[in-house]
Amino acid sequence: MRLTVTQTNVESFDRNSQRAKTGGLNPTHKRRIIWTNYLYIVPVLVFAAIFFYYPVGYSARISTLDWNGVSAQSKNVGFQNYQDIFTRDLIVRKALGNQIVFGAVVIISTMTLGLTMAILLKSRARLKTVYKVIFFLPVVLASTVSSYVFRRIYDGSTGELNKILAAIGLESATHPWLADPNTALVALMIVSIWQGTGFSFMLYYAGLTQIDEELYEAARIDGANFFQIIRSIVLPLLRSTHFSLIILGVISILKTFDIVFLITQGGPARSTEFLSTYIFKRGLLEFDAGYASALAMLMIGIALILTIIQLRNYSLNRKS
Repeated sequence: MRLTVTQTNVESFDRNSQRAKTGGLNPTHKRRIIWTNYLYIVPVLVFAAIFFYYPVGYSARISTLDWNGVSAQSKNVGFQNYQDIFTRDLIVRKALGNQIVFGAVVIISTMTLGLTMAILLKSRARLKTVYKVIFFLPVVLASTVSSYVFRRIYDGSTGELNKILAAIGLESATHPWLADPNTALVALMIVSIWQGTGFSFMLYYAGLTQIDEELYEAARIDGANFFQIIRSIVLPLLRSTHFSLIILGVISILKTFDIVFLITQGGPARSTEFLSTYIFKRGLLEFDAGYASALAMLMIGIALILTIIQLRNYSLNRKS
């Protein structure tokens, strides 16, 4: 009888241990729950497949064709479109150069201005809510509205900018800002910086509110001045915010189309041409759907490469 009781206790202990490992559920029921959880992501997968993966795959197939996008006839040219992009099309190089310069200036400027405004507003400033609304207002304005306003401001003959310069005695500084290839891209940079700084400001301000005030007090006790606190405490603790803004900024620059097309349409002399505007022109204005699709695949490839590099750097920084 003693042996039977002992064996029963051992079997009961094994069952209880197995039940504890599975959360009180038998393995079959647990697997059923896990598969049920996967059903919740099915709508997202279906949406992504229809509105992202299928269009990308369709564009990849179209990029191997010589097709105007309208007729039923098309010719398979293999990778000829890609070869033309890298060997013959100088406009692509110009557009990429414009986009790199534009992106570097805009991303650095919006992050710097946004962080500066967030630090100043985090101090004992009055009317903080009013300032937040003023700083964030350009972000919520439609790009069509902003583009129309700045196109009027930059107008060479009746623009407000030239009128102000003339009124303060700087008539010699008046300039056809959008008609000059040397100033058109700079004018677009100012518009984009004005639009995007508010978003950087809000993220930085939210990040600053998460920093413990005791860190500031300890730094002041140790004799640190304002700039030392910014360099040694604020900037390192906002590293994740820096990373997020860089990724979002790169994606935004790659997608930039509206303000460029509405203000300059890529001119003058291709000085503000971007890949997005060039794709639009080749595909819809010049009826070269195959070549435009190849350009679109190039843009997707650049976005993937930049995202992978940024994610890898962020992972390495977190480990270090």
